[in-house]
Amino acid sequence: MFLPKYNITNEIAQNLMRIERSNIIVEHLPLPASILQSLQRQSRENTVILSTKIEGNKLEEHKKREALYEKSDSGAEQEVYNLMKALEYLDQCEARQLPITEELIKKLHAIIQVIVYGRRPRVSEYRIGQNQVGKRNQVGYYLPPEPSDVSVLMEDLAAWVNSKNAYDIPAPIKAGIFMWQFLTIHPYMDGNGRTARMLSTYILRLEGLGLKGLFVLESFYDRNLNDYYKSIQMGLSHNYYFGRNNADLTEWIDFFIKGLADVFEEAANVVQEKSHEYMAVEPDLIRELDPGQRIVFAMLAFNSNWASTSDLRKWLNLSDRTIRDKVKKWINTGFLVPRVEDAKRIRSVTLALPYKKLAEQIRREPDKYKYLLK
Repeated sequence: MFLPKYNITNEIAQNLMRIERSNIIVEHLPLPASILQSLQRQSRENTVILSTKIEGNKLEEHKKREALYEKSDSGAEQEVYNLMKALEYLDQCEARQLPITEELIKKLHAIIQVIVYGRRPRVSEYRIGQNQVGKRNQVGYYLPPEPSDVSVLMEDLAAWVNSKNAYDIPAPIKAGIFMWQFLTIHPYMDGNGRTARMLSTYILRLEGLGLKGLFVLESFYDRNLNDYYKSIQMGLSHNYYFGRNNADLTEWIDFFIKGLADVFEEAANVVQEKSHEYMAVEPDLIRELDPGQRIVFAMLAFNSNWASTSDLRKWLNLSDRTIRDKVKKWINTGFLVPRVEDAKRIRSVTLALPYKKLAEQIRREPDKYKYLLK
């Protein structure tokens, strides 16, 4: 049974608070959908590029960016493409709130691993041979457990992350513990680092600390690569069986949580900057609108002068009854008016006069308000 040992030091506690503060900033500061989507895309691409860099991929950055969305027979380019597909897979898992199981791990690694020749398996089975990490007498050199022990160790790790023992552990600490133990077991011959980092980030996403996909944990490791390897080693023997199977993880958790706090704050600073930029030109009338109203306003300002209830249902992907309730509420609050005055049944609507005037003003300065188009 896997039962990690660690202490929450004052520094760890302070960094946990930094993480929480950054999360609150990102969750509550308003950002236009177009800006948020752009930042998310940038973060995903940087995650892939830096993760492959950490693992020794020598492709130049512009070549990696070209490989992000295109299949290739080149191993280096395939590594980049596979990681982007792996992120898409975890998006699907998060949408379904799937817990981390051995099946999920094996499916994820099957997507990540580079296979230049032959058929790609649906799942990756654990290694059946011994491997080593790094070169002897160098930082990071390590001999993981024997292949015969890997299956049981991975079963215990998957059981722990979903157990009552792990339930009350703060998500950042849980993610750090999982990452360390996964790398310690080293269940595959290749792709362990990429898989471990993605799974630790997935734990944060499942527990509400995904930061809207705007943080890049790999950026901290890229800047502190030697410290990353030293912290994973924690001065322990190079052999798994000489102390690693029962190690105190405080030193690693301290490093992991500090790195997470740093990249969370970096993301929060970007969001604050972008939010300030757009709030400086955001009209008060728009600032008061909820996300659904923003979509309706943009469509009526730029695409059509009026909308039927069927149009609204399509734009917002809501049921007919929900749309009727929203239309009634939005008319009462002065956002919309019936297109046909005094109609017994409201079948179409248009913007109320204040919003109609604002739409006319915005159409005269489209570049200033282009974020409303998305």
